[in-house]
Amino acid sequence: MTSTTKWLLIACVAVFGIYGVDRAYQGWIEQPRVVLETDIDRLVKEIDESKQLQFASQKAGKRLEEYVHRALPSDPTLARSLYQQWLLELVERHQLTSASVDASQPVPIEIKSRTKRGKRERVGYRIDYSLRGQTTLAKLSAFLDAFRRASHLQKIRSVSLNPIGNDGRLDVNLSIQVLCLDKAIHDKELSDWQLTAEAIEELKPATTLVERNPFAKGFARALQTLELKAITVNREGVTQAWFATDGRGRIEKVPEGQSIPNHLHDVFVAQIQPDRVLVRLSESEYWIRLGQSVGQVVAPQADRAEIAIDQEGPKK
Repeated sequence: MTSTTKWLLIACVAVFGIYGVDRAYQGWIEQPRVVLETDIDRLVKEIDESKQLQFASQKAGKRLEEYVHRALPSDPTLARSLYQQWLLELVERHQLTSASVDASQPVPIEIKSRTKRGKRERVGYRIDYSLRGQTTLAKLSAFLDAFRRASHLQKIRSVSLNPIGNDGRLDVNLSIQVLCLDKAIHDKELSDWQLTAEAIEELKPATTLVERNPFAKGFARALQTLELKAITVNREGVTQAWFATDGRGRIEKVPEGQSIPNHLHDVFVAQIQPDRVLVRLSESEYWIRLGQSVGQVVAPQADRAEIAIDQEGPKK
């Protein structure tokens, strides 16, 4: 055997030796390490998911505790009747005319059972209502504000508004959904749950909806026609502000604490003095003197310009 052959054999043995050592390292050290790291990552992920699920369960538990106090009674037939009556009272309070409230049959609500695999259990019922009526945008805004402050498990799923004629009135169609739960605290009456003072402060004001009626024609002109004509005291000693409400000379005698009848605006007479009247429009107050119109003190400049153009007629 020549020296070259010996060195080749030594080299081959060294290569196979290194390969064997590498395989042993991979099998005894590297692969177990990778498997261990994978197991550790999986366990850490499972722990995180468990913590998140625990947190979500605690949060859901607190929400459920609130829900059972706000839910309609567990008897779906009674809940359906009581809520429909409450909704009709709210409609009457906010002067929606030609109103109707229709209720659907209660639909069971089921969720996956926590104790029986593959089973579902009922937790309550869902009831849908359809409310239809006619009103102004200002009164609709007040209705929606009262609705959101109510205590019931309810929500408005859709709103449809259609203008009626040119007087600013709207045909309103609301789709409302409510829940009654089997574990509801109140079993014979609606909830008396109230918003906390902190929650009421966080509610946004409900005035932005009535800044301008997008369906109404002659919005600014209607303000211009509301002119203070006189301030009198009747036989009962009640001070009244006399407002012209249209171009045909119609007069409305409005005492302090009432609104001027108008389809496009909710103008409230807050205070009456011998020579001026304090009116409230969109939560802002304005003093109006005899001979002035509401539009002169509150109408935007753009609307005044629009009225002037209408009065002058189209330019040739």
